[in-house]
Amino acid sequence: MNHFSLSPALALVLLGLCMPPAIGAARNPEDKVRCAKLEGRIDEIRLRLRMGYTAKQGRLYKQKLSALEAEYRASCR
Repeated sequence: MNHFSLSPALALVLLGLCMPPAIGAARNPEDKVRCAKLEGRIDEIRLRLRMGYTAKQGRLYKQKLSALEAEYRASCR
């Protein structure tokens, strides 16, 4: 029986080479700033959802959160 072993560092390098880069990931400084602003807006809405709100406000917050998260997924990840 032939045993083959890789060092942990080599295994990580090979794994990194096999994984494709994130599609739509932020590549320039302007995109990184935009993504940081999106994260801030998402965090702000999540904070508001943890506090008290009316049913109407809750619907609006959840709609806005969903839209922001979709934009973040499409542009920043």
